[in-house]
Amino acid sequence: MFVRNQWYVLCSSAELASRPLGRVVCGIPMVAFRTQSGRVGIVQDLCSHRRAPLSMGRVQGENLRCVYHGMEFGTDGQCLHIPSQSVIPRMAHVQAFPAIERYGFIWVWPGDAEAAEALLPQLPWRESKAWNSGLIQYFPVKASYLYMNDNLLDLSHVAFLHESSIGFDPRLLSEDPLEIEVTDDGVVNRRCFKDVEQAPAHREWYPFPGRVDRVQVAEWTPPGRISVLVRNSAEGVDVDLRADHLLTPETATTHHYYIALSRNFRIEDEALSERLNADALRVHQEDVDIAEAQQRMALAMPHARDLPLQADRGMQAAHRIMKRLLDAPAV
Repeated sequence: MFVRNQWYVLCSSAELASRPLGRVVCGIPMVAFRTQSGRVGIVQDLCSHRRAPLSMGRVQGENLRCVYHGMEFGTDGQCLHIPSQSVIPRMAHVQAFPAIERYGFIWVWPGDAEAAEALLPQLPWRESKAWNSGLIQYFPVKASYLYMNDNLLDLSHVAFLHESSIGFDPRLLSEDPLEIEVTDDGVVNRRCFKDVEQAPAHREWYPFPGRVDRVQVAEWTPPGRISVLVRNSAEGVDVDLRADHLLTPETATTHHYYIALSRNFRIEDEALSERLNADALRVHQEDVDIAEAQQRMALAMPHARDLPLQADRGMQAAHRIMKRLLDAPAV
């Protein structure tokens, strides 16, 4: 069910303050903590002494101190102090996980540590001064991350599920301009609607006087990273909003859902940022609601089969890639 040899978002940088933060990633209880000098450590959320969650503890200088009997652990999982004795047995140490802080997130590698040299996803717009990348949203979702994968790989749902916000005229799907590119490493779905009215939520982005060309691109990288670009173009101007959807499996039926929003327009406008944040929260809550509803129905009716449609081609390609990854001997 899990592909563990991947980088996953454990939390946003802003969430990791002075207190440790416990999260379950790919079925593994973990705790992230930031030391006094600013280093980030991620270790198993289980003290080796009496199974107390280390996330209930506190940061003590460069170490994480267990709340129960005061044992202290470094960012590498090594037990460095036991108050009641000077000898530290080998069994006192806890597992540590590779961690990186970048793009406004704390990333963790829950699999084979020797394989963690693999590159993080490349999100250069999140470090560019030409973009505003200040908005990050988080949802704990009571559904498998695979349902959210499917949701984001078939953006035809935008015309219906998000009709009142970012939707478009569903009649445009009668001659669906969907283009799909499939590689061994991912899927790209692309739609371009020529000479259309702007979506209700897009009209505030830029004062286009009339109709626009609307481009939607969803680029999926397994197991759960989908970068969605929405572009409105007219008169030689490209107005871009990027939403990087970062899915972290928690259990077989729950996941952590992060969305990082970046834009290349009105990047200094904080009032617009607040409105975009509110609009996006509403849209993403609709996605969460439908994924959770699907999960409930899957549990209630486990033998039901899905009907494939033409618009599902990219999603079906992603399913084949995921099956190959999940069937691999070591994931």
